[in-house]
Amino acid sequence: MACAGGMVMLDQTVVAVALGPMARSLGLTTFEMHGVVLGYILALAAFAPVGGMAARRYGLLRTFRVGTAAFAVASGLCGLVPAGGAAEPFLLLARAVQGAGAALMLPVATTLITDVYEEHERARALAVYAALAQVFFVLGPVVGAVLTEFAGWRSVFLVNVPVGVATLALTAAAGVVRGAAGGALTALQPLVVVVSLVLLVLGLYACGEVGPTDPRTFAALATGVVTLAVAVRLVLRSRHPLVDLRLLGIRPYAVAVGLTFMVQAPQLIVLVHGALFLRQVTHLSVLATGSCLLPLVAAMATGTLLSGYLLERSGSIRVPVLTGLVAATVGAALWTAALTSGAYPWQVPGMLLAGFGMGLPVPALSAELMRAVPDHQRADASVLRQTLRQLGGAVGLATAGAVVLAANAEAADEAGVVTAAAAPAAFVVATCVLAVALLLAAALLPGRAGVSPRRGR
Repeated sequence: MACAGGMVMLDQTVVAVALGPMARSLGLTTFEMHGVVLGYILALAAFAPVGGMAARRYGLLRTFRVGTAAFAVASGLCGLVPAGGAAEPFLLLARAVQGAGAALMLPVATTLITDVYEEHERARALAVYAALAQVFFVLGPVVGAVLTEFAGWRSVFLVNVPVGVATLALTAAAGVVRGAAGGALTALQPLVVVVSLVLLVLGLYACGEVGPTDPRTFAALATGVVTLAVAVRLVLRSRHPLVDLRLLGIRPYAVAVGLTFMVQAPQLIVLVHGALFLRQVTHLSVLATGSCLLPLVAAMATGTLLSGYLLERSGSIRVPVLTGLVAATVGAALWTAALTSGAYPWQVPGMLLAGFGMGLPVPALSAELMRAVPDHQRADASVLRQTLRQLGGAVGLATAGAVVLAANAEAADEAGVVTAAAAPAAFVVATCVLAVALLLAAALLPGRAGVSPRRGR
C-alpha cells in the first residue's frame, strides 16, 4: 500500500519539475502544459467516487489491482508519448487514465490496511503508511530533477512502471483475501458526474485562453452547471448513490470538507507555478529547481505531521486550522512579494511559512469530519472527502492557470513559457483563496474538537 500511495504522492511533485523540459521537447503551449497536470488531478477527482462504487461491487483488492495496473500502464504510455502533432492528445489521455487509476487505488489502500491489522497494531501501520507517503512527497522534486537531468523527462513517468509491478507482486504475496461486497453498480451516475466536472473545470480553465465571453467557454460552463444539477438530483434520488451527498447536511462535516477543498487549491498552485517560476523566470537548472523546492514540500510535510499533535494538545480544531491558515496566508503573500526581485533567497521565508501553514489544517480537518459522521457512514464520508479535496486542487489549478494565461504574452504562451510579469498572478490567486479560507474558518469552526473524554477510569 505504501508503494501505491507513494506513486500517487510522487506524481504530484515529480511532474512539476519536468513540465518545462517536457513542453519544450514536445512543443506544448502554456495552455497544454498546464493541462498535463490539470488532466491528472481532474480525473483523480472525478473518478474517486467511481472507485468507491467499484470497491463495493467488485471488492477492495480487485479494485486496487485494476487501479494499480491502469496507473502503471498509463505512466508507461506517458513516457512513450510520440513527438509531433499527436503528442498533446496522447499525453492528456494517458494522464487522465493515470488519474483514474489513482482514484481506484487511494480510497482502497487505507481500508485494506485497516482490515489486515488488528486493532492494537492498526494505528502504527497507518502511521507508517502515511509517513512513507510523505517521504515520497518530499523527495518528489529532487527525484524528478535528478531523473530529468540525467535520464530525460520521460523517465519521470517510466519510473512508475517497475514500482507498479512491485506493488502488484507484493499484494499477491501478501495473500490478502477480500471478496466482493456485492454492492450495486450503475453507469449513469458516474457518467453524468464525470462529464459535469470535466465541463466545469475545463470551461473555467478556457477562460484564460479564449476569454470568459467566448461562446465556447459559455457553452462549456453552462452545460457543466446543468449537467451537475442533473447529477446531484440523480445521486440524491438513487437508492444506491455514487456518493452520499446527504452527509453535507451535517454542518461540522460540511465545514471541514469545504475548508479541505479550499486548502488543496493553493497547495497545487504554488507547487506547480513555483517550479515553473524557478525554471523559466529565474533560469535555474532542472536539478537546482528540484532542490530549491525542498523547503516548500519539507515544510508542508512538517506541518502535516504536527497537525495531530496540536489538535490533541489543544483539544480544539481551531488551533491547528487557524494557525495553519494564518501562516499560509502570510507566507503566500511574502512569497508573492519576493517574486518581483527574482532572487531565490528572498523567496525562502515565504515558501517555508506557506508550506508549513498549508500542511497544518488538513489532518486536523480530516479528524473533525470523520468524528462528525456516524461509524457506518465513515466509508462514504471518506470517499466524498477525497472527491472534493482533489476537486479543490483541480478548480484551484484551473483558476490560477486561467489568470496566468490571460496575463501571459501570446508569444510566450505559444512557446510554453510563463513570463515574469504573468507568473505572480498564480500566487495572488493562492493568497486570496487562503485568506478567504481563513475568514470562513474563523467564522464557522467550533470552539472545541469534540474529542470524547477518556474512558476506563
